[in-house]
Amino acid sequence: MSTYQDKAIRLVKYLQKVASLRKVVRDIINYERVLWLSDIPQEKGCFTQAWGRDEDYDSDIWIEVQTRREPELPIIPHQCEGWIDKSSLRKKKDLPELLPERMREIKNPEWEEGTDQPEYISVTERLEDFPEVSKAWDRYLEEHWLPWVEDHNAWEKVYKVYSELFAFHQEQLRLGEEYELILGLGLLIWQTPSGQRVCRHLIVADAVLEFEARLGKFTVRPHPEGAKLRPELDMLDVEEQPMRAEETAKMSLANAGDDPWEKGCVEGILKALVHSIDPQGEYINTLEKGEIRASAKPVVKYAPALILRKRSAKGLTETLKRIRERIEKGENIPAEFADLAEIKSKDDKEYGDELEEESRAFDGEIFFPKPSNEEQRRIVENLRSATGVLVQGPPGTGKSHTIANLISHLLATGQRTLVTAKTPRALQVLEKMIPPELQPLCINLLGSGPEERRSMESSVGGILRKNEEWNEERAKQEQKELEECLRKLREEQARLNRQLRAIRESETHIDSIAEGKYQGTAARIAEAVNRDRPKYEWFTDKVPLDQPCPLSTDVLHRLLGQLRYFTAERRKELQLLLPDGVPSFEEFTKLVQEEKRATEEELIAAKGADEKTAALLLRNDPETVEAIVDALTDLMAVRKRLMALPHSWMKEALRDVLAGDPSIWQELYRVTQFAIESIELLVERADNSTIELPETVNINTLYEDARKLKEHMENGGN
Repeated sequence: MSTYQDKAIRLVKYLQKVASLRKVVRDIINYERVLWLSDIPQEKGCFTQAWGRDEDYDSDIWIEVQTRREPELPIIPHQCEGWIDKSSLRKKKDLPELLPERMREIKNPEWEEGTDQPEYISVTERLEDFPEVSKAWDRYLEEHWLPWVEDHNAWEKVYKVYSELFAFHQEQLRLGEEYELILGLGLLIWQTPSGQRVCRHLIVADAVLEFEARLGKFTVRPHPEGAKLRPELDMLDVEEQPMRAEETAKMSLANAGDDPWEKGCVEGILKALVHSIDPQGEYINTLEKGEIRASAKPVVKYAPALILRKRSAKGLTETLKRIRERIEKGENIPAEFADLAEIKSKDDKEYGDELEEESRAFDGEIFFPKPSNEEQRRIVENLRSATGVLVQGPPGTGKSHTIANLISHLLATGQRTLVTAKTPRALQVLEKMIPPELQPLCINLLGSGPEERRSMESSVGGILRKNEEWNEERAKQEQKELEECLRKLREEQARLNRQLRAIRESETHIDSIAEGKYQGTAARIAEAVNRDRPKYEWFTDKVPLDQPCPLSTDVLHRLLGQLRYFTAERRKELQLLLPDGVPSFEEFTKLVQEEKRATEEELIAAKGADEKTAALLLRNDPETVEAIVDALTDLMAVRKRLMALPHSWMKEALRDVLAGDPSIWQELYRVTQFAIESIELLVERADNSTIELPETVNINTLYEDARKLKEHMENGGN
């Protein structure tokens, strides 16, 4: 074994050890989010393969939940107005009842204008005196309210699951690629001989969650790279894992064809696993997770669940294992891993040769469509001689700008580029920076939903259209013209650089003019002359220096005084005519100030103004334009007030709403409102609960006792 191989294997062993140090999750409650499929109601708009195959749904739709509008509370009969507390109508657990009496304002029969009698008086009416009200109410309950309760309960069940999936979606966007979405099958509940409480699924499959905001629909499908149906036993200590059980289960799952809903195959494997863990183990075929109480006898329930969790180290350890096997067999070490191990890979030379060939083909040309600096151009030079370059910098320093330039350069030199990021948002920002001419050449896959697939199809279609429209002769002619234009621009740049260099060199030369009045570099003399401008003004004519002055000193002084008095502005004023009806001094001052303010506002408004929008506004009368201005002013005031709020999400929400995409925030509002309504009773109970403790009790000791009692109950204690 060579020194390079030994060094690479030692690095693999080290990485495997680091991966094994990750904390093992034994209980499903420690995952980020869990949705039990048994909680999905069998209502309109809901489906899961856990209920069985359905010809109305494709086999790759594992879960589908579509919300609908909340049923509106039916309007009460007009006869019953004032006889019912309307807040009781939404308390669906109790049948709302009419009030036994009500207060009503009627006109005072004894009131006359000018008397001290009130115009209206209050009277008390009793329900027993109005039997028609009770009859109308009974009909309302039977025909309207009770059907509404049934419909609203069904909606509430659907919306509860929909809200949970929305929370999954939000968490995925926030957590990024560090977390994964899986489907779990076969919940193992067991108190191991070593005293560990285990509550985890034995079989998992990779999934993806799609959100169609316009339809209010969530769909769970297998991951685009495959479900990768597999067993998981890492929650058990090594000595508690059955011998070769995981390998046997993995081979058996191959018969399921990567379909977790092949229940016959999956259930057989779950039974085999629980019996291999303990001969007394039990398998229960149920969708419900039921009561989770760990015991010495392992129990496995079918209990499918959708889980959002941090990615396990298993994929990393398997990759490292394959790399180690390749190295031990003497195969070539992957170039990327060779870089990590700081050793030279066999294919390094080939990679460098390829870059050199492309560099020679374009004569070292750098194709940056966006402004660049020396550091960015140095990155290209480093890429020509290295397999990788690390560019670091805090936010806002132009990393995305640099990447857009690099993509353009690599595409222009005939290379393919793969750009990855932790979250889709980073790629969306980068996509907007790619020049419009190159965007059709970029295939975008920013997710796995229908919108992302449509974007990818559009990108592929753009590339195919470019290929169909390609004309070799026209392209060569355009290339020739652009190269000529580039040559001229570079010549002009070189000329300007030489001129600039000459100017800079002249700045260091010391001059003396006006009999030594001004001395120094050209820049310093210019500054001094400009400083003295108000004092000396300027001579605008050319005077022969060898002729005596025809004017005496006194005449020149008077002439100079008159010239200074009659400035260009005053001479212009003398040509003006005095208008009729001259305004007063105060009115004129006010008009001047208003004109100045209007000019300043026009200059400010003109910056970034849209000519099309301005043209549309010109078609309206002044009142309409003023109303639009008032509305926009109010909008800007509201936006400014919202931006001042101390919420980290406010800026992002305003950007989406103002861009015409408020759907995700509307859903978030609905979910939040639903969550608040669902805990109102708990809050009320907490507000009305009183805990009294003796003064001698230590609050810290009491807290520890309560925490231990909670853990004891969670572990199945009585």
